Amino acid sequence: MTGEPRWVSFEAVVALNREIVAKTGEPHALRDGAALQTAIRRPWNIWAYFMDRDHAVLAAALMAAVYGARAFAAGNKRTALAAASAFLEANAYRGAFADNPRALDRAFEFFAGRVSQAGLVEWLRLWMEPVER
Repeated sequence: MTGEPRWVSFEAVVALNREIVAKTGEPHALRDGAALQTAIRRPWNIWAYFMDRDHAVLAAALMAAVYGARAFAAGNKRTALAAASAFLEANAYRGAFADNPRALDRAFEFFAGRVSQAGLVEWLRLWMEPVER
């Protein structure tokens, strides 16, 4: 793709968290909207200022930023993963990891600090499948 990617909005990430925590009965509460706004802008900053057009890099940046913001009372890791998946889907990729518990282990290794963001990018590349539109 040569144009600007389709970004995941603030409202979409909030809705993802609401949906995720509803499945487990956890509370949905946005604790830090400013941190979430900053987090969802990180991939755009990478795209605009570093001119990085790699969707895996941008998805990993979004995932890391949303997780790092810890903007929600519950479900921050799951929301970060869902936001990255939504970004990929919006940009004609399917994150094949979403239905594979073993594949998700790598994402949770990142959250635990045992995999770098570069490792996360490589992991995403392994599981990204282009979707025809």
